[in-house]
Amino acid sequence: MSYDELADLYALQYENYTGDLDFYARLAGRHGGPVLELGAGQGRVAAHLARRGVEVWALEPSAAMRRRGEVATRGLPVRWIAGDMRDFELGRRFPLVIAPFNALMHLYTLADQDAALARAVRHLDAGGVFAFDLYNPLQIHADAALRLEGRYGRTEVYYRQEHHPATQRLTTHYVIDETGPDGALKRRHNRLDQRYFTRYEIERWLAAAGLSGRLAGGFQGEPFTATSPVMVWTARRVS
Repeated sequence: MSYDELADLYALQYENYTGDLDFYARLAGRHGGPVLELGAGQGRVAAHLARRGVEVWALEPSAAMRRRGEVATRGLPVRWIAGDMRDFELGRRFPLVIAPFNALMHLYTLADQDAALARAVRHLDAGGVFAFDLYNPLQIHADAALRLEGRYGRTEVYYRQEHHPATQRLTTHYVIDETGPDGALKRRHNRLDQRYFTRYEIERWLAAAGLSGRLAGGFQGEPFTATSPVMVWTARRVS
């Protein structure tokens, strides 16, 4: 799917999200740069790393997201690249490749998943680390009710979710209400499709690609449990 139509909504929702930033900054400090970020979005993570002196190569397929990212990282050591994580070649390797904030949940098929992981591994130094975070599927409780996601000035965002466990898919429908200065209401609709992964599915996927994976249940290294909100993975290239 393309984020071109979701760029404005994404900016409203996640501009101030910081829960994962220190985790990726610690990894960058430990492994050095440059860092390759897959699905860099609007530069939220890239900007955080770059402000700490880490060079970032930011791969993002959406032109609308890249434009916002280029503005957000202007003057910082961030190189923006138009590209799809399933099919790119940068001609170099990196000590750290990251895919923050559910970026891999846009890999809907086995072919997509294998292609993206092969590209990530191809761009990793020997002993390099691939790090990413995903929803914990055990914490998906979609009930299709319309709920208020947030209020942002004159904009209100509502959502409802459809959970399709047989295909491990989560579809989120957004309703965005914008009230103009004259009181007129403008309503927009957007849709977000995600494919989630189970713990052992990821373990097998990483092992098959020559990566040794470690799972945590939070960004501070918390043990993974059924109630963990996220799966945080660090996987080292061993072959």
